Amino acid sequence: MEYTKLEVRKGEGYVVAAINNPPANALGQKVLAELNALLDACLGDDEVRALVITGSGPKLFSAGADINEFAALRAGQKPEISGHDVFARIENYPKPVIAALQGSAFGGGTELAISCHLRIMAANAQIGLPEVKLGIIPGWGGTQRLPRLIGKTKALEVMLTGDPLSAEEALRCGLVNRVVPQEQVLPEAEALAARLARGAPLAIREILKAVTRGLETTLEEGIKIEQAGSAVVFASEDAVEGATAFFQKRAPNFKGR
Repeated sequence: MEYTKLEVRKGEGYVVAAINNPPANALGQKVLAELNALLDACLGDDEVRALVITGSGPKLFSAGADINEFAALRAGQKPEISGHDVFARIENYPKPVIAALQGSAFGGGTELAISCHLRIMAANAQIGLPEVKLGIIPGWGGTQRLPRLIGKTKALEVMLTGDPLSAEEALRCGLVNRVVPQEQVLPEAEALAARLARGAPLAIREILKAVTRGLETTLEEGIKIEQAGSAVVFASEDAVEGATAFFQKRAPNFKGR
């Protein structure tokens, strides 16, 4: 499809999508709809094994929901597409999704970033959930995902004060995987996406599933999810290729079957 709010390009085994909705890269209905359409397109494309989501411009990954749409919501108008639904799709996506925070993320922008599987952040950026300062609460999964990522105590401090975390603080509490200079954020994210794209798609899918679903249930049930995924991958051609490549001392050529 033709995107008007996303700048989409293909790399070697991955796709990069930059939110382009100036001045704040707000996550309005059009942006959410295009993100959802991108997930559909990449799901059906076997050549795409990883996704990178970033923001256009150096200042902001995304400042969150489009405040211009709040009036319609207060009037009872139901949105055509919800950030809840799109972010849940990202969290449960069978291909790794990397958030490349070349700029700061606030509100819904943070909620988008923490729904991704991995996060790389610019050293001069900030990340936070400032909704309380507007008299509202994080409404696209922030109250649930943030505590699961950084713990209840720190998450409550972030949300109750509305104060953002620096990149250094975000790294220290485990909110992001890496902090790099701003100009290196996208290259670093693309290098990681390319590396993951060379990995075993079935194994990656089952790891993502086991971790995401396992954290939502008991340890016992999580082990069952892991065992089911293990049975699937052990019976795959990729498992045979992985072992063969290991003994032949060469790089494996995984096909995803």
